[in-house]
Amino acid sequence: MGVVPGYAYLLVVAAMVVSAVVMMMVGRRKRAREGTYNAEALGFVGGVLNALFIVVLAFYTVITWTEANATEEHAEAEASGLIEVYWQVANSPQAERDQIRALVREYTSEVVDREWGMLDEKKADRKAGDLLVALRAEISRLPAESDRELATRDQALQNARSVADERRARIEQAIGDSSLLTLLFWGTIIGAFVMVAYPLLIGFSADLRHVLSIVTLAGILAFTLYFAIELDQPFHGLIKAEPDAFRTALAEFNRIP
Repeated sequence: MGVVPGYAYLLVVAAMVVSAVVMMMVGRRKRAREGTYNAEALGFVGGVLNALFIVVLAFYTVITWTEANATEEHAEAEASGLIEVYWQVANSPQAERDQIRALVREYTSEVVDREWGMLDEKKADRKAGDLLVALRAEISRLPAESDRELATRDQALQNARSVADERRARIEQAIGDSSLLTLLFWGTIIGAFVMVAYPLLIGFSADLRHVLSIVTLAGILAFTLYFAIELDQPFHGLIKAEPDAFRTALAEFNRIP
C-alpha cells in the first residue's frame, strides 16, 4: 500500500473549511436562529437521503473492490499457467525446450516491465500478445511420437490457452468501461455533496456544536470520495494492484531444472 498523496489531505481540509465558512454564513440567518422549520418533515427527508447515499456508496465500493480483486486473481492464474508450461517442457528436446522457456520468460518480463504500467492508461501491450502467439506456436511444434510426448504437448498447449484466456480477462477487467460504475461514481459524488449541503439549506444555526458536526461530516465524506476514486483506479495510487504474481513466477523459473 502506498502513501496517501497530498491532494487527498487538501481535499479533506478544503471540504471542512468550506463547510465551516458556509455554516457560519448560513447559520446567522433569522430562520436558522429561530428554528422556523418543520423538524420532523425535514428529518424524514434527511433520513431518506442518508439511506440512499449509503446504498449507492456501498454498491460502488463493493463493485470496484471486487473488480480490483478479480484483476489480481486473473494475474495469479496467468502466472501459475506460465510456471506450469515452464515445468512441462523440462524433458522436451533441448532446442525446443530452451526456445519455449525463453518465450515464457520474455512474456513474463514484458508484463512486469511494460504491460502492467500500460493498463493504468487502459492500453494493452501488443508485444505481449505476440509473444503468447509465438509461445503457442512453439509448443504445437513439440514432438509427439510417444504417448508421453503427446500428453506433454497437449497439457502445455492447454496451459498456454489458459494463460491467454486469463490475460484477456485481466485486460478486459482493466480497460473495460462500465456505465453502471460511472453512474454509481457520480451518484456517490452528488450524494456526498447533498449530505453536507442539506443541513445547511434547512437552516442549521451557527452554534459551535452544529458547525463541528458539519465540519466533521464534510471531512469524512471527502475522504470517502477519495477512497472511492482510488478503488476505481486499481493500477496506481494508494491501493494499487502490483504484478507480484509475475515477479514470483520469474523467481520460480530460476529454480526449475
